[in-house]
Amino acid sequence: MENEIPTKSTIELLIQHINEAAVFTNTSFLIVACNIAATNLFGFRLKDTSGLNISTLSINASSSNSQFASITNGDFTQGVIDFINNDKQKLALQITRHAIAPDTSAGGYLFIYKPLDIDHVNKGTGTAKSFSSLNNTAAFTSGNGNYFRLHDQHGDAMLIFDNELTCLDANAGACRLTGYNKKELLTMSLADLIHIDEVQQPMPATARLKTGDSLIWERKMRAKDGAAWYAAFTLQPMPDGRIISFVNDITRQKRTELALQQSEERHRLLFQQSPLPMFIVDLETFHFLDVNEAALISYGYSKKEFLALRALDIRPAEEFEKFYSKAPTISSGFVSMGLFRHMKKDGTVIDVEVYSHDFLYNEKKARLVLAIDITDKLEATREFRKHTAQLRDLSDHLLNIRETERTNIAREIHDELGQQLTILKMDVSWLHQKLQKYDDVLLLQKSGDTLKMLNETIKTVRRIATELRPSMLDDLGLIEAIEWQSKEFEKRSGIKITFEHTIAHLPVSNAIATSLFRIYQEALTNIARHANAKNVFSKLQLDNNEVILTILDDGIGFDLNALGKKQTLGLLGMKERTLMIGGRFNINSQPGEGTTIVVTTAVQPEEPPKLQPDQ
Repeated sequence: MENEIPTKSTIELLIQHINEAAVFTNTSFLIVACNIAATNLFGFRLKDTSGLNISTLSINASSSNSQFASITNGDFTQGVIDFINNDKQKLALQITRHAIAPDTSAGGYLFIYKPLDIDHVNKGTGTAKSFSSLNNTAAFTSGNGNYFRLHDQHGDAMLIFDNELTCLDANAGACRLTGYNKKELLTMSLADLIHIDEVQQPMPATARLKTGDSLIWERKMRAKDGAAWYAAFTLQPMPDGRIISFVNDITRQKRTELALQQSEERHRLLFQQSPLPMFIVDLETFHFLDVNEAALISYGYSKKEFLALRALDIRPAEEFEKFYSKAPTISSGFVSMGLFRHMKKDGTVIDVEVYSHDFLYNEKKARLVLAIDITDKLEATREFRKHTAQLRDLSDHLLNIRETERTNIAREIHDELGQQLTILKMDVSWLHQKLQKYDDVLLLQKSGDTLKMLNETIKTVRRIATELRPSMLDDLGLIEAIEWQSKEFEKRSGIKITFEHTIAHLPVSNAIATSLFRIYQEALTNIARHANAKNVFSKLQLDNNEVILTILDDGIGFDLNALGKKQTLGLLGMKERTLMIGGRFNINSQPGEGTTIVVTTAVQPEEPPKLQPDQ
């Protein structure tokens, strides 16, 4: 990525740390951000100037356009302009311009404004002179050094050098910046003040000064205490051959510039080294402005080929309408744009999840796009759902077979075995009566015992047949079957059970009635085995065309989170039966607080819903 992804918030944060009034513009001199000191100085609100030309802060109705032309000149670094603020106050401002990575999308110019006393700058005229006129020969040679003392008074740093850049004079401002006193500075050269990191860098080309031109020179400096700081030297020739230099501490500005450069480098690395495809799209033309290496690998294009494409060129035709509907969406920060289909160079269509962030890129409205290929994920999801649907169908089929077999076995036991046992009982009863005529106590006792055993066997056979498939479930319905099951449970377990219902007849299909009954049976079985309960409350009700079966016990309860690790077969069976009839299964329990199970299903559902493989 050759340009930084701009972050206006980063620029605003950085310039707030500058004490002087600071205004940051783009390379077209349109205001991007300013600090609180600038709003206080000029008497405006930030929202009133954002996007305006810097000229609004540099000239007024009484000024000529030459001032603005001066500060936007390519060679301009420092000068003085006059300004009338919103409070009608006339200000003389020293203005310093710093280029901040002007060749990048985040770059521009940082203007630092410092108020000056107009009377001191040009006493009696009420108008501030330009920086160049203040530094002319007359200014330096007249008034016994008044101008030098003027800068001394206002804290500006000034040094005078000979042609070898040995220090000949220094004011108080220079002493404050460097940490040396004047006596020490007069024994030093400019090279002695440079930080060790930059001693190998070339010194100012003083030969240029012989033509009368000024020279701007920036370096990392070393103060007397060893602290590093950055200085901007404005060197100009004096009539007597000496060189005067105005020195500005640009440490904050330089650190701002370095921070922007580091930010640019971080963004470049994040963009280029991201393992996921990323590209920057022009929001007006939809042409690609930049792409990273991952995008080239994923889509099969070279960078030259990619940058010749539009965003629509990597989409199948059926996606165009969706693309145009989403394109106007403004994204502040990275936001999800949804799922799209993209097309590689070889024609392969992939599913991607798209995230985007809108920003200015080289003065263009652009969108940074992150495209995550989820083709394999969606295919795996489809396969999983397909297999889940198949397993559910198989489970449904097996449960139906089980119920059918139970019904058949119960019928066979009742009709065949029950009938045969009844006949056998009748025969044994007849024999027992005939043996009454004979005085054979042993035979009478044996026949009596056999008759009792047959009676118990018939009862056992009837109980087994009923448990396999209660005939009353088919003959009388779900409510009567649950009432019977409740009485049987209380009789066998000793746990008191209360069953309530608010409907006389429940018009549900056999499949729903069977599933609810089996769920009820399984719930009671679990209570008997694990709950250590004394009371059970159950209720069957009809609400908004839904059947609701509730089973509540006052047992010891359990931890649902711990249950998730082992999932008992009983609970799994109840959940599976509920899903088979398109219902909802809920269970709530806390240790020491009992358990509540609620099953909800439609009264007259259509065919129970099944997951489709492609869902």
